[in-house]
Amino acid sequence: MRSALAPRLAAVILAWAASAPADTVVIENVRILPVASAPIERGRILVRGERIEAVGAAAAAPADATRIDGSGLTASPGFIDTFTQIGLVEIAQVPAANDGDEASDPVTPQVRASDAYFLDSDLIPVVRAAGTVALLSAPGPSNVIAGQSALMRTAGETVEEAALRDVAALHLNLGEGPKRAYGERGRGPVTRMATAALVRQAFAQAREYAAKRGPAGRGPVDPRLEPLAAAMAGRIPVVVRAERRADILQGLELAREFGFNMILAGGSDAPQVAAELARRKVPVLIAIDQQPDGIETAGARYENAALLQAAGVKIAFQSNEVTLARNLVPNVGLAVAYGLPPEAALRALTLSAAEIFGVADRIGSLEAGKEATFVLTRGDPLQVRSTVVSTFVRGRRYLPRSYQTLLCETYIKPKGKGIACESQ
Repeated sequence: MRSALAPRLAAVILAWAASAPADTVVIENVRILPVASAPIERGRILVRGERIEAVGAAAAAPADATRIDGSGLTASPGFIDTFTQIGLVEIAQVPAANDGDEASDPVTPQVRASDAYFLDSDLIPVVRAAGTVALLSAPGPSNVIAGQSALMRTAGETVEEAALRDVAALHLNLGEGPKRAYGERGRGPVTRMATAALVRQAFAQAREYAAKRGPAGRGPVDPRLEPLAAAMAGRIPVVVRAERRADILQGLELAREFGFNMILAGGSDAPQVAAELARRKVPVLIAIDQQPDGIETAGARYENAALLQAAGVKIAFQSNEVTLARNLVPNVGLAVAYGLPPEAALRALTLSAAEIFGVADRIGSLEAGKEATFVLTRGDPLQVRSTVVSTFVRGRRYLPRSYQTLLCETYIKPKGKGIACESQ
């Protein structure tokens, strides 16, 4: 008999089972939102192996293809969460399950999220169930120079297989984060002056290091200085987390001074400097559900995404969460409710995010030649009442399973024959 508790568990905890990728799959009669081109009301998506082979109303369907009827469904690129600590933090209050911040020093450019990424995190299938196919797993807000993030698919048997970029960006934190983290322990930095001084000192050392190594890169590699040198050479971008106007301007000045490509994260006051961000082509990673919770986030508003987009600033969205990262798409709906055009919101969740981190040749839109990484939803993908029917990640199809079914298949069925888990 079905447990009375099971429906509640199934409603809040989703696990996924994956089917092996078929050689050729065609999804027919589906509404397609390619993002990079106009919507197609009734079309086909042809998938061969790990790649999309064709998209369109007239896409050919080979006779031997596995056919999926997409009637009543919408296909869109999978969503990209541009800042989370999934893979680094499993249970925040349990040190053994928390690798989010390297608290030994405020300047740790050498640490890599990919070195600690937990492939077996229970949170990965949860966000995949909500349509997230890639996430930026990043070190947290405590250190001035926090380390290097990784852009990870939400499927893969190894870190190398899951990684879109094992090093996606270098991360700086300006404002209250480092002051709070180190000031409470009686260590520096305790002021914004000290924060900026630490950044300048580290980049100045890296500039000298790069000059000594020369264009050919001679001499020993310094793991601490190499990421900073790479950022100044334009090989990796720098994500600067800053909220208030003064901190954003400080980040822009540091980017000018040391020549790195800046991406702004947070940006509660970003609309106040939108013209400068647009002029300098600095994209913004917006945490749409963030509301004022202190002095530096006083400018956080649901309208910020629409204001930045209207000013010509490229935007993407971040959950800035771990256990609540599954709410990324519903929270983006708030931006739409407060003025962001729906097509701009979908682009920000997909193609714009892929462009910002240099993977638009692989994911972010439904186009021939790209990875078969997309989502099928029953209803508009940005509507909170729509459901994700299945997700494809590099041609592998993931279907939803209830938590009760997962438990049955894992622990009960192996012990007995003829058990139908779906009817337990």
